[in-house]
Amino acid sequence: MMILIITFIFGSIIGWLLAALRQSHIEKQTAKRKFSDEIELRATPDTYLSEFDLIRKRYYEAKFKKMTEPMLNRKGIPMTEEEIRLRKASQKQ
Repeated sequence: MMILIITFIFGSIIGWLLAALRQSHIEKQTAKRKFSDEIELRATPDTYLSEFDLIRKRYYEAKFKKMTEPMLNRKGIPMTEEEIRLRKASQKQ
């Protein structure tokens, strides 16, 4: 009887760990998909978008600009190539 209880507890712990790992993997995939959708929406020309998508696009662009603002306004620190490209892309808008 003791072996049965120990096996059950051990199996429950392993099952719980595997479920937690799977859930974190699903959350990472969802975040990647959402980020990919944001990039795709920002790259789509306005003529192909509905009113709702245009509002979402403006929101994502504002969010991106707010995220990159501290990088653009720093002084005395040389920028990397990626930061230079981000600055040029945000200034085109």
